Amino acid sequence: MLNETAPTPSRAFGKDILAYLPSKAVPALIGLIAIPIITRLFEPGDYGNYILVITTVGLLALIPGSLLGTAAVRFFAAYKKQSKLESFYNTLIKTTVACVAGIALVFFGVLQALRAAVPIELYHLMSIGILLFVLTSIFTIPLHVLNAKQKATLYSCFSIWQVGVGLAFGVAIVLTLKWGVDGLLWGSIGAIAIALPFLYHASFGKAAREGAFSKSIAIEMSKFGAPLIIGNLAAWILSLSDRYVIELYRGSYEVGLYSASYSISEQALTMLLSLFMLAGYPLIVNTWETGGKEATQEFVGKLTRYYLLIGLPAALGMSVLSKPIIVSFTGAAYHEGYRIISLVAFGTFLLGLQRCAQQGLLLYKRTNIIMYAAVSAGLLNLGLNFLLVPMYGYMAAAVTTLISYAFLLAVMVVISRRHFVWEFPFKSLGKAALASAVMGAIVYPIGNSLTSSTLVNLIAGICIGVIVYFAMLFLLREPKKEEIQELRAISRKILRRRD
Repeated sequence: MLNETAPTPSRAFGKDILAYLPSKAVPALIGLIAIPIITRLFEPGDYGNYILVITTVGLLALIPGSLLGTAAVRFFAAYKKQSKLESFYNTLIKTTVACVAGIALVFFGVLQALRAAVPIELYHLMSIGILLFVLTSIFTIPLHVLNAKQKATLYSCFSIWQVGVGLAFGVAIVLTLKWGVDGLLWGSIGAIAIALPFLYHASFGKAAREGAFSKSIAIEMSKFGAPLIIGNLAAWILSLSDRYVIELYRGSYEVGLYSASYSISEQALTMLLSLFMLAGYPLIVNTWETGGKEATQEFVGKLTRYYLLIGLPAALGMSVLSKPIIVSFTGAAYHEGYRIISLVAFGTFLLGLQRCAQQGLLLYKRTNIIMYAAVSAGLLNLGLNFLLVPMYGYMAAAVTTLISYAFLLAVMVVISRRHFVWEFPFKSLGKAALASAVMGAIVYPIGNSLTSSTLVNLIAGICIGVIVYFAMLFLLREPKKEEIQELRAISRKILRRRD
């Protein structure tokens, strides 16, 4: 019988993933809504410059996020157990401010040094990007703390505010003040600035002011997070550096084409991956601390199975519906980019599997191994981009990303086995693949030629695809009886709260 007072990790994961769903589903939906708006307001060249700024801000924000954000989630439970949260919070805040200030100064210095070589439009946008980086980084760290505290509702509210209000402010500035693409950046800055005081109060309260800076805590977080900086920078090279290579050899027009299709494909699957990590990682750490290695291995195996059952059909579904997706969500100038959607979708799916494989290394604090693997895959991606993009353009960038993600997954599987057994659900993979294949065969003609309306075809394809896929799973007897019972229990609990 399920214990209501002490929920199993699987049930807690189910409850948390539903709670975190708005924090990823709503921003992803807003991102999808933003693409048709932005691609109709701006030409591919302007959109390409905007993407280069957003990419640069995201790259630099990886540094404090990797160094301190991941460490906040990893060590929160331990310092709470030791009654040291006040010092932990104080140390985290002060270290964040110092880190972000140092990076911003370097960003400014490099931008000034390259001023003569950077087009004036891009230089202007990058200057605004410095402020956006500072606010984004300072905003991200307390979000990690909310994640560590499993405050899913607050996490969702602030995440939705950052993306939704930022887009609304930006579009309003562009339309009313007749600003260019820089209005989108100022909109994001305004939204973050308004929410930041409320976020810090929700995350830290008065505890941070009551604590004292701890050098030992700062060192422990740095030792854990420093290798992740290099690893995540390498992951950035895997997923985003191709924009710079395309800009260098093919121009901002192809950057815009590539980025629009890439964003649509990546956002849907990244939402899924982020949901699993947000809900799963704190539970993995808690299971490790309280249940030991075997219980944690079993739980990670279950999370992998859930990811396969949802991620694989999502990737295949985006592939067979790639053309109606692009036609529905972008302006006519961007339509040819539909060709990369399947490559990006399956690459992102492999990235999610890699995140499942590396959990043991995170628990054993072997972040240096993750760093080496990510650096190897990043260098492979960069080398292939420099070799192939000049000749084949943005299509080559999508192919090299898929190859590099597959390489990273293979390396992570081989290395992590020495520390942690990844109980891979091969049987569930086979059933998910069969159900996805049947779904794809039925959805393709519906999504591409059912009616004369592309949007109607897309909606019909998605709805019928979901029904066919889950019907196939039940025919294959994949869902377990206890999982159905747990899902019903979670649903009843959520409904009772709403009442």
